[in-house]
Amino acid sequence: MEIKYFGNSCFRLKGKQIVLTINPFDPSLGIKISGLTTDIVLFSEKKDTYLSPLVTKTVSREKLFIVDGPGEYEVGGVFILGISIGKNTLYVVTMDDLRLIFLSDLKEKLSDKQIEDIDGTDILFLPAGDAKQALEIINQVEPQIIIPMAYKLPELKLDLPPLDSFLKEIGQEATTTDKLIISKDKLPLEKEVVVLNARN
Repeated sequence: MEIKYFGNSCFRLKGKQIVLTINPFDPSLGIKISGLTTDIVLFSEKKDTYLSPLVTKTVSREKLFIVDGPGEYEVGGVFILGISIGKNTLYVVTMDDLRLIFLSDLKEKLSDKQIEDIDGTDILFLPAGDAKQALEIINQVEPQIIIPMAYKLPELKLDLPPLDSFLKEIGQEATTTDKLIISKDKLPLEKEVVVLNARN
């Protein structure tokens, strides 16, 4: 699997057969991400985002599959569980034998049931905002790889926290790269923090 970051909480996951994109956002926020090719789009919250300039065509499917709320979905061998958390949706995605968790908002504390639902996480995507709560979730879930998101970038017109505060609270050195190439058998033995450079 290849994972790329586009800023804010937008990622593109290219699997063996399917491409999944989460939270594509309007170019007016400062980072232009038009022209994406993808098969599945996940939105952490319901919104009237106009997808035409963002997603130009699918890769493996005839029709784009869009998820913007809780539920269970299966698309081309990708399993998606959407869990309601406040006004947002937490996603558990099983793709290419990897279990990935997208937690776009830390305003709501996770319940014991929600922690149970995301147990066994390989890769955890979470915002850099509330570093203390992020650390608590990391310790509960024990992912192999942690990928921070929603942090301040020079070109992004959003008031977001700096990444440094998050990394300091986590207390761990991060590996920085343009993209992450990962498979089940290549997961690290020890927990790793991976910072992906935002692309445009």
